[in-house]
Amino acid sequence: MDYRTSEEETGTSQLQAGETERGTPTAPTSSPAQSITSQPPVALYRAGFWLRLVAFTIDLVILGVFSILLLFVGLLISALGTDFGSLELTTQPSFSFRLLGEAAELLATAAYFTILHGETGQTIGKNLLGLEVRTVEGERIGYSLALIRFLGYWLSFVFFGLGFLWVALNPGKRGWHDLLAGTVVVVDKDRA
Repeated sequence: MDYRTSEEETGTSQLQAGETERGTPTAPTSSPAQSITSQPPVALYRAGFWLRLVAFTIDLVILGVFSILLLFVGLLISALGTDFGSLELTTQPSFSFRLLGEAAELLATAAYFTILHGETGQTIGKNLLGLEVRTVEGERIGYSLALIRFLGYWLSFVFFGLGFLWVALNPGKRGWHDLLAGTVVVVDKDRA
């Protein structure tokens, strides 16, 4: 199933299925065997800005709860472990639990978005709202495109969030991270 909008399709014919240039009907292009074995296409539509924002907010809340749990585990380990205040910091390189915690949060966030998008095409927030990330051709994205898409989040964020806002401004409803990875977020109207 093709999820591209007419603005994104360049060089394609504007004919409807079953028409010739003069508007006369033509025979269907699929064979009878294809129509028997193929299932009817599921009605999927591109998800808009607000729906995607709600799904992303749910994901950020989940990651925030994980971060708080990670902080408590770090505090518990430091309380039960070595007295780090007694270390001579002037002669030893500085070890920062804060830096370790931030690195763990970044790794957890990358794993969350990459693994869930790569495996199912959905994060928990997208699943709750019936959204799914697909390629422009409608296929599952896999781990490599999921990682590229996650890295594209940073590009979308760096320019004051304009890459995310682009979903609302772009007729194809694709953010910069979608354009970079060749993906689109679709909503299943039957499920939502």
